Amino acid sequence: MLCVNIRWLAVLLCVWTVMFGSMGHPLDNNTNMTTDTQTEEESREELMPTPANTTDTNATYVFKHYVHQSQSLSAGEQEFLLQRKQVALEALNKLGIKSTLDSVPHVAILGSGGGQRASVCLVGSLYQLEKEGLLDTVLYLGGISGTTLAMSSLYSDPQWSKNMDKAVYRLSAPRVRPLEVVSWLRERAKEKHFSLSDIWGVITSASITKQLYLQHLSDDGMNAINPYPIYNAVDKNCLRHGPLRGKWFELTPHEAGFTDLGLFINTSHVGSKNEEGPEGEVMEMDMTQVQERFNSWVLEPGRQKVMASFQTLSDSLSEGPVKEKVTWMIQKGLPMIGNWEWGTTENFLYQYPGAEVPSCISGKENLQLIDGGLMMNMPLPPLLGEKRDADLLIALESGSSKTFTTLTDARDYAQAMKKPFPEIDERILEEKDWPKDCYVFEGKEKEPTIVYMPLFNRCNCKDAEEVQAKMKEFSTFQLPLNQERIEFVLETAKANIKNNKETLLMEIYKASCRRHKKMETSSFKWCERKLGIGNNCVIDWNNYMREVWVNSVEPTKISGKAIVVEIAESLD
Repeated sequence: MLCVNIRWLAVLLCVWTVMFGSMGHPLDNNTNMTTDTQTEEESREELMPTPANTTDTNATYVFKHYVHQSQSLSAGEQEFLLQRKQVALEALNKLGIKSTLDSVPHVAILGSGGGQRASVCLVGSLYQLEKEGLLDTVLYLGGISGTTLAMSSLYSDPQWSKNMDKAVYRLSAPRVRPLEVVSWLRERAKEKHFSLSDIWGVITSASITKQLYLQHLSDDGMNAINPYPIYNAVDKNCLRHGPLRGKWFELTPHEAGFTDLGLFINTSHVGSKNEEGPEGEVMEMDMTQVQERFNSWVLEPGRQKVMASFQTLSDSLSEGPVKEKVTWMIQKGLPMIGNWEWGTTENFLYQYPGAEVPSCISGKENLQLIDGGLMMNMPLPPLLGEKRDADLLIALESGSSKTFTTLTDARDYAQAMKKPFPEIDERILEEKDWPKDCYVFEGKEKEPTIVYMPLFNRCNCKDAEEVQAKMKEFSTFQLPLNQERIEFVLETAKANIKNNKETLLMEIYKASCRRHKKMETSSFKWCERKLGIGNNCVIDWNNYMREVWVNSVEPTKISGKAIVVEIAESLD
């Protein structure tokens, strides 16, 4: 048996290989959890919660002081963006995109799920974006499933966006020693909500990202040198039968909560029962624990198979230190497998009063945060809509589903939640088996533009069969990739960015123009609302000031041989 003949960490990986299927996707095709298979009635279902017990004074204290409802940015995120926009403004001007602080476009990079393949792809893409001078124009970085691994690794360096060489080197660094893994697990096992996610998370951290991350997520919002991180998951309790608005969960350096319910708590309070009580100490999750919850999944049909695999492993090992440590893990893990406990976290909305919270949340004492790829394998929900008002979303696709599946899932989600989403030409979907390396789905008014970039495409694969072969070779779940395979995925991701630099640059430019026009329109509306000035008067005054500016500036000739001049009407 393969598992008996290698180091104990690899032994555990073998076990988990048997246990689970593709990251971000259910193993059993008959158990489909994606939103596109739901009926319209299910996706719009409004489940009424159990009435809250308001006699619980402690619960009332938590509700009043720690749970806040809002579809606006937190004060911390707003402050961060003001600083980050200064970085983006400088980068835009270096790229020749003349801008102002108000017209800095809201650009986000989104990494799909897809295990280590997705993790390496994200690092390679970010590396090349930095080399091309584009990374600093990005305000947000969103990850799900496999790409949360890369993000945790990146943000362990406070200045990672300036040290991408270091990030790439870390992909090939020595793995964490098995004894460190066991030591971490022993400490974690003392806590109330020790679950399968802890075991899975520490194994993936140790073997794929080569680190155990003890820093806290709230630390990541302190340095505007890097984009603002958004980690994504779903709540298992609502995933199958709850309303769509109760599924998606986001975690940022400043707050965490349900994206579409608009109910959040401070990130430092996630998992803490007494939040910030007079005598209670807030114990914020470290980044390894975040990885556990946001990079794990649930597969009900495989429960008995998992338990049998663990027992077979135990019986096959020889007496000694390795068996002792594996036996300890089995003793801790088997009971949880029997109960199938994943991502258990204290529920800050337990018995929360108000009909807006579905009973699949308010009726559960604990949340079960699991891999968001089970619902949608691209972290689009937090970036759609007015809250973050995204202008441009760069979606790096390295998932195992058919090309465009994440986009059509997101389109269906946006339609159900009444959020703007760009039009998708159905004819393009016919290219799913052998896609191009870059697609632009252009937003018109409120919709963001989405640049969609499949990892394996017709620029690096000669036909559909080769695309399929590459996906199989770099399948989502397998033992950690060796150095040669890491380099291949890394260079493929870099090439995709390099080949499409001009497209990305043009879309960033267009996004800047759209942002300028949007802010100009907003200023007109502000004058009308606050100053009582009619729209025509505002336009006349604006035109007059423009004439004054034109007459006061000395003309400069910008035409010439081999020079193309483009006039942006939104900036005239």
